[in-house]
This record gives sequence, C-alpha cells and structure tokens, in this order.
Amino acid sequence: MREEISMQALSREEQETLRAILRRVFEEAAVDTLLQALDHLAARGDQGIAALRQWLEGSLAGLQSDVSRLAKGHGSVEEALARLLEAHARLEESHRRLEEALARLAEAQARTEERVARLEEGQRRLEEALARLTEAQAQAEERIARLERLMEQMTRQVGALSDVIGGDLEDAAYIVIHDTFTRELGWKVDVLERTFLRWDDHELEVDIMGRAYDPARPKYEIWIVGETKHNITVGEVERFAKKLPLISEYLTHQRGEKKERLIVPVCFCYRARPEVRERIYNLGFHLVFSYGRVIWGKGGPPVSRRKKTASRKGAR
Repeated sequence: MREEISMQALSREEQETLRAILRRVFEEAAVDTLLQALDHLAARGDQGIAALRQWLEGSLAGLQSDVSRLAKGHGSVEEALARLLEAHARLEESHRRLEEALARLAEAQARTEERVARLEEGQRRLEEALARLTEAQAQAEERIARLERLMEQMTRQVGALSDVIGGDLEDAAYIVIHDTFTRELGWKVDVLERTFLRWDDHELEVDIMGRAYDPARPKYEIWIVGETKHNITVGEVERFAKKLPLISEYLTHQRGEKKERLIVPVCFCYRARPEVRERIYNLGFHLVFSYGRVIWGKGGPPVSRRKKTASRKGAR
C-alpha cells in the first residue's frame, strides 16, 4: 500500500519550515489555504502528487517570473529612491540656501529700516530748518523793506539837503568868482548862474556860466564857465574838461564863429587834494576856493600881453 503524503506525515519542524517558506511569498491566510490544498492533493495519491507537482512547477515558474519582475521593479524602485534621495538632498540644500537668503534679507531689511528711520529723521530736521529759514527770510524781507523805505526817505532828505547845500555853494561861487575876477584882473563880470544849453539834439548843464569884459581887450568875447563841488575830485575835473568842446560848439551855434572868443574854465570848491590841484593846473584851468584864494592855471591868468607886462612891472 502506497504511503500517503500529508501535512500530518511531516514533523512539526518540517511543517514550520514549509510554512516559513510560504510566508515569504504569500500572506498568512493564503498559507493556511495553501497547506489545506496540499493535504487534499496528498490524500489523492499519485494523481494528486502529480497535479501538485505540476501546480508547484507552474507556480514556481510564475513565482520566479514574479520574483524577477519584483527584482527589476525593486531595482527601479531603488533607482527612483536614489533619485528621490538626491532630489531631496538638493531640496534640502535649496531650503538651506533659502533660509540663508531669508536671514540675509532680514538683516538687510533691518538695515534698510534703520536707514529709512535716519532719512525720516533727517527729513524732519530739514523741514524744521526750512521752516526756520522761511521765517528768517520773511523777517529779513520785512527788515529790508523797512530799510528800503528808510533809504528812500534818506535819499529824499539827502537830495533836498544836497539841493540846499549845492544851491548855497553855487550862490557862494557866483559871488566869489565875480569878486575874484573883478579884483584880480580888473574885468567887468556879468551875472553868473547855472545854465542849461540846448541846441540841435544836444543838451548840457553848466554849473556856472556868464559873460565877462576885459577893458584891455574890448573886442574879445569872454565866457566864464565853471564847475562847483565841495571837495572836487580828479574824475569830476575830467568830466568838466569834456564839457568845454560842447560849450564852444554851443556858442558857435548860437553866436556864430568868432576868432576873438575866449572861454575861461574855473573850478570852484571848498577844498581839493594836491593831485586834484595839479591836474587842474596842468589842464590850464583856474582854481578858486570858497574863501577867495585863486590858483591860476598853467598858462597864468587870462589877461592880455599888455596887462601881463603891467602886472610884472607892478610886481617888481
């Protein structure tokens, strides 16, 4: 009688070994079912054993195919896992760099906020300074306006005073020059006065102007023209010198050309510096001071040759 093969024929150790082998492939419930099927096939004898062998061979081939696929899949999984780990490492590196960048950004933000705070403080101080400057400018403009008003008042007062003093100076000049030329030269002098000369498109103002007559030269037309200043300067003397050709042109225009016409330039003042006196002398002008002293120009007093000779004899 053929010996039956069943799970009951195996030792407990052999059963556990077989069960352990099956657990590597199948779940626990499937292992129990599979063992029961083995017992059933073993009970059928040789036919069952052949069927079991055929099934086991097919299952083993399928199992090997599955194991091969699992091995390939396991390799792919390992490769994917390696790539995943590498990507994770890169991600962690990127995360680390991001955290560092965020830390630097936070430091930069703090510095920016500090600079903004300083700028705001500086702007506040600048606005305060501008406000003070605006107020000071308004006060300065007000003071300037007051000063301008005062200057206008002073200008009017000085102008009025200048007119008074100038008028007084000219009045004194008319008298002193008239007396000096009458006394020193024996001339007869008409009224001396301020004169405004107008001809063609010209206009000229002369401080002192008037006719004089020399008894020694009765045919001569003599004109005394003068400049009056309190403290005459070289510049004023030069400007007066530029008037003389225009005065001569006026006389020619009004009275015609005349060979016996004589223009006598006179500077009248209270005082004159040495360089001014020298310039007046070299120009041939005559300098008369307010107290009556006269300094004749370089050509001497404006008298005829006969009169000069008489003067020299009298001097001897």
